[in-house]
Amino acid sequence: MNRFIALLLLLPSLFFGLSCSSKGLKEEKLLEELSNLDKVTIYERAEALYEEKKYPDARQLFSFVYDSFPNDPLGHKAALRVADTYAAKNDVTNLTEARLRYRDFANRYPNDPDRDYALLMVGHTFSARKLRPDRDLSPISEALSAYQQLNNLYPNSRYATEAQDRMGGLKELLAEHEWHVATFYFRNKRWIGAKWRLEYIVENYSDYTKIEQVNERISTIQSKLDESAARYKKLIGERTKKIED
Repeated sequence: MNRFIALLLLLPSLFFGLSCSSKGLKEEKLLEELSNLDKVTIYERAEALYEEKKYPDARQLFSFVYDSFPNDPLGHKAALRVADTYAAKNDVTNLTEARLRYRDFANRYPNDPDRDYALLMVGHTFSARKLRPDRDLSPISEALSAYQQLNNLYPNSRYATEAQDRMGGLKELLAEHEWHVATFYFRNKRWIGAKWRLEYIVENYSDYTKIEQVNERISTIQSKLDESAARYKKLIGERTKKIED
């Protein structure tokens, strides 16, 4: 009985050991196979796997190319494709990993011809998931910053138009946030705060889809402020007159 219990206790460790051993053998076999292939062939195989949406398998081959040829142009492309295999999965964990790799690429290879793509994808990893003006604004601001950097550094990039389009959508969200805050102030008759927020929209987001409503509300608030100032002036005048009398 004691031997049987001991065997049961050992089984998980044995299975784990066999699993690790099997994995190690597969990796060793893969490395042996890849060592007999040229880098272009390996890269093309990785691309084929990527097209089939076999992202972990593609990542393994792209990583091999990059690790083996880190200073080669194809190695650089492979590094970006590793990031792409993470970006293809639209969840927080994978997008975060992709973002780190795109940023590392942009920082490590400032003269690489694909740096503009890396910057574009940094922005995409922030804006890939649904963004809302009533939630945390930091992803919107971070995405906007990445697209702006691409636009500033590479105005003639083939990705420049896409970045500009994305920037337009992000600015709309930021303007919408300001509109929500201004509306809250307006409803609570906090005229000065509302006016400042609305004027900020006019100064920074002139293409905002509700810009006409913004200008109308500014006029409404200004009328209320003028009325309040007139009442205050009248009250002061009346009190001054009483004192003089």
